[in-house]
Amino acid sequence: MNDVGGISFGPTIDLLNNAIDGSGREQEQIANNLANVNTPNFRRSTVSFKEALAQSLGTPASPDELALSTDDDRQFNINGAVPPVPYDPKAKVDDTTQMRVDRSNVDLDQEMAQLEQNSGYQQTMAQLLKNQYSWLRESITEQTH
Repeated sequence: MNDVGGISFGPTIDLLNNAIDGSGREQEQIANNLANVNTPNFRRSTVSFKEALAQSLGTPASPDELALSTDDDRQFNINGAVPPVPYDPKAKVDDTTQMRVDRSNVDLDQEMAQLEQNSGYQQTMAQLLKNQYSWLRESITEQTH
């Protein structure tokens, strides 16, 4: 989890920080793909940060079932809950083959579309994070606007 000096501002802010971090990593991969669009035999790469975000949340057990408490990792998880894993998105190389003479699998139009989509996602997460900090600031100063 992202925190500032050991102080966490809550799971929502941590999640939004991770989302912005992940989309930044994806932007870097897209930029690298675009920079190498004409490099022979280049394989595009991507970061599946949304999957890493989902895994960092875990899966809660069904609310209709009685919760089973465990105190050891060796005990079975019967409720269907999946514990969260640390957020750590990794870049993956796409090994699919493109029908290009230089054997590169980078498609300029596809990369530009993904760049636009990722930029919109990043801007949305940044706006949501800004709102969260605004609400925190308002709560701390006890002022209403």
